Amino acid sequence: MANSFKNAFSENVGTSATSVLTCPSGNSSRCVLIGLHLTNTTSGEITATVTLNDSSASNDIILVNAVPIPANTMLSVLQGDKVILEESDILKVHSNTGTACNAFVSYLLSDSQ
Repeated sequence: MANSFKNAFSENVGTSATSVLTCPSGNSSRCVLIGLHLTNTTSGEITATVTLNDSSASNDIILVNAVPIPANTMLSVLQGDKVILEESDILKVHSNTGTACNAFVSYLLSDSQ
């Protein structure tokens, strides 16, 4: 079993859901989310929504909904909690303002190779 610390990010996230991380398929992969940071890059408050797409159940689960992020600040979404993504699950982010948010996720990739 291989374990690797990784990160992924998306810049200029806007009003359409943007995939930040897709857990790899194959090798019984799991992604353990250990940090998720959203940064407001504008001079005004925005809101952001984080959604998890559960590929095995074919549905989206809202992790945080329209959370306010003050101007030019960063929000730590997980704050010490862990979230597990299974194969092909997708972490998505969108904001209420175009190109206003950066999303950064740190995770542990665990697979059978």
